[in-house]
Amino acid sequence: MTQSLGTLNQTHFPLLYLKDDFTVAAINHAAEELLDQSAATLVGQSVATTLPGYDVNTSDLADTRAIVTIAAKDRKDQLVVEVRASRTYGPGAIRFVLLLRDLGRDRDSPTQDARLARSYQALSALNAAIRHARDETQLLTMTCRLAVDLGGFTMAWIGISADGSGEIRPVAQYGSGLAYLDGIRISADPDKIEGRGPVGVAFREGWPVVITDFQGDDSTRAWRDRATDAGLNSSCSLQITRGDAPFAVLSVYHTHKAAFDKDTVGVLRDMTHTVSFALDSLDHERERLAAQEALGDRERHFRAYFEQAAIGMAATSPEGRWIEVNNAMCSMLGYTHDELLTHTCDDVAHPDDWADSLKLLQKLQRGSLDATTCDIRYLHKDGHTIYVHVALRAVRRADRGLDYIVMLLEDVSASKRHEDTLRRLARILDESSDEIYMFDARSYRFLVVNRGAQRNLGYSAEELYALSPLDLNPGLSPEEFARLIGSLGNPDASHTKLEGEHRRKDGTIYSIEARLHLSLTDEVPAVVAIVQDTTERRRLEERLRHQATHDILTGLPNWILLHDVLDKAMANARRQSTLTAIMFIDLDDFKNINDSLGHEYGDRLLQEVAKRLIGALRHEDWVARRDDLVARQGGDEFTVLLQNLSSIDDISRIAERVLTAIAEPLSIQDRTAYMTASIGITVYPFDDTDSDGLLRNADVAMYKAKEAGGGGFTFYAAAMSARISERRTTEDGLRLALERAQFLLYYQPQISLRTNRIVGAEALIRWQHPEHGLVAPNQFIRVAEESGLIVPIGEWVLLTACTQGRIWQERGLQGLRISLNLSGRQFRDRNFIATVDRILNCTGFDPATNALELEVTESTLMDDMTTAAETLAAFRATGLRVALDDFGTGYSSLNYLKRFKIDTLKIDQSFVRGIICNPEDAAIASAIITLGHSLGLTVIAEGVETKDQLELLRKAGCDEAQGYYYSKPLPAPIFEEWLRTYRPNL
Repeated sequence: MTQSLGTLNQTHFPLLYLKDDFTVAAINHAAEELLDQSAATLVGQSVATTLPGYDVNTSDLADTRAIVTIAAKDRKDQLVVEVRASRTYGPGAIRFVLLLRDLGRDRDSPTQDARLARSYQALSALNAAIRHARDETQLLTMTCRLAVDLGGFTMAWIGISADGSGEIRPVAQYGSGLAYLDGIRISADPDKIEGRGPVGVAFREGWPVVITDFQGDDSTRAWRDRATDAGLNSSCSLQITRGDAPFAVLSVYHTHKAAFDKDTVGVLRDMTHTVSFALDSLDHERERLAAQEALGDRERHFRAYFEQAAIGMAATSPEGRWIEVNNAMCSMLGYTHDELLTHTCDDVAHPDDWADSLKLLQKLQRGSLDATTCDIRYLHKDGHTIYVHVALRAVRRADRGLDYIVMLLEDVSASKRHEDTLRRLARILDESSDEIYMFDARSYRFLVVNRGAQRNLGYSAEELYALSPLDLNPGLSPEEFARLIGSLGNPDASHTKLEGEHRRKDGTIYSIEARLHLSLTDEVPAVVAIVQDTTERRRLEERLRHQATHDILTGLPNWILLHDVLDKAMANARRQSTLTAIMFIDLDDFKNINDSLGHEYGDRLLQEVAKRLIGALRHEDWVARRDDLVARQGGDEFTVLLQNLSSIDDISRIAERVLTAIAEPLSIQDRTAYMTASIGITVYPFDDTDSDGLLRNADVAMYKAKEAGGGGFTFYAAAMSARISERRTTEDGLRLALERAQFLLYYQPQISLRTNRIVGAEALIRWQHPEHGLVAPNQFIRVAEESGLIVPIGEWVLLTACTQGRIWQERGLQGLRISLNLSGRQFRDRNFIATVDRILNCTGFDPATNALELEVTESTLMDDMTTAAETLAAFRATGLRVALDDFGTGYSSLNYLKRFKIDTLKIDQSFVRGIICNPEDAAIASAIITLGHSLGLTVIAEGVETKDQLELLRKAGCDEAQGYYYSKPLPAPIFEEWLRTYRPNL
């Protein structure tokens, strides 16, 4: 601003410059002389103090005129000043210019007064023009107009030299005689004639050049004709500067000669100074606007960068409150912009980091720290921890006080987790019991070893670094190792596995398995090895192999090893033209022993049988050989493989010896058991040439021996297969029937012969076969018994009958007893009572109302009378009734009837069927009824089909009857309908 005001200091008019708040911004030398005060004193004062009485209480001082009286310092009279105000713009904060006129001095010369009045008027008008001028062209044009209109001149023009050629070309003109300028050539170059005229001299030298007689002055010779044609006789040319450098020339012309006296030139000079000032102001304003726009651009760019930055950016107050945060910062912490601005740094910092954050803030506040970086933990809005790397810098005031803090924040949670993972992984690897190490793929020297390697091998890390894997593996040659490592360079085989041995520092050897992987990530190719001590694993594998091929209970080979040996035996027999035989051995009635005496007893018995079989084959006899094999198939089944035989007789002798050995009494747990076995024998190559076929044949022959009564052996014959196949088909079908719910229960009513009312129903099982239709129980019960499927089938019968009984009870059919047939295997099952309790609880069927009766046969009870008595007592304790089925066909002993706690005797239908025509049957039936009544038992006859049979039984005192006379067995829905329609016929 000082440089710009320097131009106006050259004017002889007193000028005072004001800011928007009406304080003095600057003052020129003429004003200093007039007011008799220095600029240093006046700048910053209010204009009311500088010019007492001057009214500034107006919204706009532009184009106002006032007269103020000021007491002078060094004279007695007062200073009377006229003040004319004009608005201006710049430079800097200047907004008004005051033109001061000393009225007391100027009244002494009327002529001078008129001239000064015109000067004031011209300057005021020029200041107004400056205020309204939008650019320099408009300003220069207005200057020419004011010079002509207010100065009374003929023509005025302004030329500039701006293209580097030195020529001064008109850019603004006004007045008459403008034809003078058409095609005019003027230069600023003194070496050219066009540059020696008044305009060129004024441009170069900077002082006014006045031509009093245009036609008589030698410097105007080049333009005389033009001046004559335009009627111009005198001129004044004045330099206009811009930025303290020559910029343009104002040339003013008059038709009269000598029209430019000293005062006129002074006015024109003041005008050019004002124009120079205005041009500088325009430049300053343009620079200011450009700077402001650039600043705005920078602010917009910074704001865009700030908002779109990938890392968090923020500013905080000296107290740690967020002043500004960007989007990345908000996203990092999970808050909105407005939410985060209501928090402090401590609000989002992890509580464990508060103390460190406070120390850092105090250093920044004290000024002992200006910038630093640190890692800190913040809490996300949802509560999880974020690890952040922070770079911060203090922004300070001039007094070094803390103004605010700028922060750059990067979420390093992922890298922190990665680092933690790597540390944990390193710890895991170091603490692993496996040997893990890395060695140079070229020199084989160890590069890294974990603690597991040091523990297993007995070396320290320093000792291992001096060794290579070859020093640890005694069975591996350098050539083999080189080939192994070389193979890792194949892209398709960058890793491999090696099994071998390691030697510890103390010389002991142990088995290992190593997985090798080639790593090319480092400058030195290296091999990573993970080595496991496999000593225990190999022992375990050996045990598992033995367990996989041997029976756990007896230690005998199992069917897997048997198949393997059998295949080899057949191959050997083909080569040697000898016989190979398979004996399939099944212990007779073992299931009953196992069920009655317990599984522990049964296991001990199987172990003893296994010993006897081995002893029988190892007897000093020319028949048995050391390569014969005894195997356990499972359960109570064993297989004997005989090799290198020459005749069938040899096989028979061995079979007899095996049967004899098994038949010897067995004393186990203070009990003596007597066992027999059924043996099926098949011979290679007579019966089959396939191992599976031979085993099937031996199985078939074994069943044939069992059907013959057991305790013997049978050789395979082709005719056996059909019956065995049929039995197995039935067994497989029963298993599917259980899975697919193909069983049904039919119910046959039991009628009181005294009241003719229904007292019970016997539940009878049927099999709804998908191909054969409804199958009666006599076609599958025996297979179910022998296969053991009778237990799950019986459980299903019990569950279904109890569920139906519960339904009938709820429907009002009270007092209806349901009878179920119980197989011998179920009766001997030690878990049967628990099964009954579970089903009763599950179905809610209450047996306390004598609603459930279990039917057992005489033969079942006689197998083990002591156990049978205990089981019957348990039934009674549970609330179950017990009926003795098929009475009269077995022992029919009064003694066991007294001993066993039963409720009902059932006369077998074989006696009922003949009571009309066979007196013996009638006598037996009558005796059974009498016997039952004498013991307080209920007697029921089954198989009643005629009225004559019914009447004879009623006369004999029989209590109840069932049979086709009343109804055949019916499905539950039809039976229920029958119950509701039945009418007793007394």
